[in-house]
Amino acid sequence: MASVKSNKVLSMIAVGLMWYVADARNLFVDRKEAKPHKLLLVSFDGFKWDYADRTPELEAFQYLRANGVTADYIQGPYPTQTSPSHFTIATGLYTESHGVVHNCYFNISEQQVRDTFYTTLAVNEWWDNGAEPIWITAVNQGLRSGGYMFPGSYASIGGVTATKRILETSDTPFEESDWRVRIDETMKWFNDDGLDMIALYFEQPDVYSHRYGPDSPGIANKIMPLLNRTIMYLIEKVEEAGLTDDLNIIITSDHGFTEIDKTVGREDAISLAQYVNQSFIDFQFAYSAIALVEPKPGYEEYVRDELQKGNPHMQVFLKQDLPERLHYTHNDRIPSIVIKVDPGYAAYQVILILYDAGEHGYDNNLESMRASYYSIGPSFKKNYSFSGFETVNMYPLMCHLLGLEPAPNNGSLSVLMETLVSES
Repeated sequence: MASVKSNKVLSMIAVGLMWYVADARNLFVDRKEAKPHKLLLVSFDGFKWDYADRTPELEAFQYLRANGVTADYIQGPYPTQTSPSHFTIATGLYTESHGVVHNCYFNISEQQVRDTFYTTLAVNEWWDNGAEPIWITAVNQGLRSGGYMFPGSYASIGGVTATKRILETSDTPFEESDWRVRIDETMKWFNDDGLDMIALYFEQPDVYSHRYGPDSPGIANKIMPLLNRTIMYLIEKVEEAGLTDDLNIIITSDHGFTEIDKTVGREDAISLAQYVNQSFIDFQFAYSAIALVEPKPGYEEYVRDELQKGNPHMQVFLKQDLPERLHYTHNDRIPSIVIKVDPGYAAYQVILILYDAGEHGYDNNLESMRASYYSIGPSFKKNYSFSGFETVNMYPLMCHLLGLEPAPNNGSLSVLMETLVSES
C-alpha cells in the first residue's frame, strides 16, 4: 500500500479485512491496450434509499432505471456519518480500517475535539492514515483525477493529491445555480484538463432532511424535484461534452435518515454529564447518534456501567465488546467506550441545545440508514435491477472500470460484476 506510513498503520488496516480470494485479480480486466472509459462518482448527501420511490414519475430516475443499474439499497459503514461513509465509498475500507472514525477531527491524548465537520475536511492528518482513496489510486497509476468537494478528496494522502481539487467550506453556497456551476466545471475538468476520474459532491438531501425530517412532504415536493433537475442537467452536459459513450457515472449517497420528533421533551435527550461523575472522564464527545468516551485509566468498566444505568435509550460498549459486524473496534482513534444511541434519540455533552428533525449516524443495519445507488454508462447494463450491497464494494468496482490495480480493501469486485456488460 503506497501510502502506508508505518507497520503499525498497516497492521491496523489489515485487522478484520475480508480480503478477496487469491484469484480475485483475475477479475480485473487488463486494459493496457484499450484506454478505459472515464468515471464520474456523484454523491448526493443523505439520499435515503426510498426517497426516489416517493416520486417515481420524475424523469431523471426513470431515465436512470431504464438506461442503467438501480440497486434496491446500499449499506454504508458504522457510524452512518458523512465523512466515514464517504471515505468507505472512496477506499473500500470499513471505518476501523480507513481511520476516519468520525465527522470531526478529535484527539484523545489532547482531550479535545479539534475541528468541526467543515474544518476537518481540510485536516490532512485526519484523512492521511494509510488508506488509499480512488482518486489517489488513479494518480499513483498514471491517471488524472479530481475531487470536487467530495469529503476527503482535498487531503494530501502520502504526499499525493488529486490532480484537481476544490474544498467545501461552511461558506460554500449550494443553491441549484451553484450546483450547475459544479457540473459545468466538472465537464471542463474532463475535456479541458484531461481528467480520467472525478468525485463530485452535493449537500442535499442531507441539509433539508436534518432541518425538516425525512418524512417531511418537502422531500417529495422540493428536494426530489431538485435532484431530478440536477441529474437531468448533468446528463445534458455530458451529452454536450461528447462524453456519453466514454463516461461511466455512479450516482450514490452516504447514508439514510430517521425522524426525530421535535416536540419531545428535554428529558428525552441523552445528556452524558448527568449520568457519571465527570472527574472519571478524560475525554467525551457526544454527537447525536453516537457518543465516544475515554475514561481515566482503570475506570473503563465503572464508567461503562454508570452510563448504561443512566438512560435506556443508549447501548454502552467497551469498544472491544462491540459487535464485529460494525468494524469499529480495531483503531487507536476510537475511544475505549462507544455509545450507540437508539433511533429517534440524540446524545449531547451537557444539555440539549438543538434537536434536528432528522438524524443519521445510527446502526448501519437499520433500514432507515440505507442509501441509494444508480450507475449508468457504456460499462453498465441497462434496465437492470440489483439487490442491496455494502458500499465497501464500490472501490474495487471503480478500480476495475478505470483499469487500476486496487489497494488493499474490504470489498469484492465479484459482488458487482453482474451489473456490468460482458466486455467491461
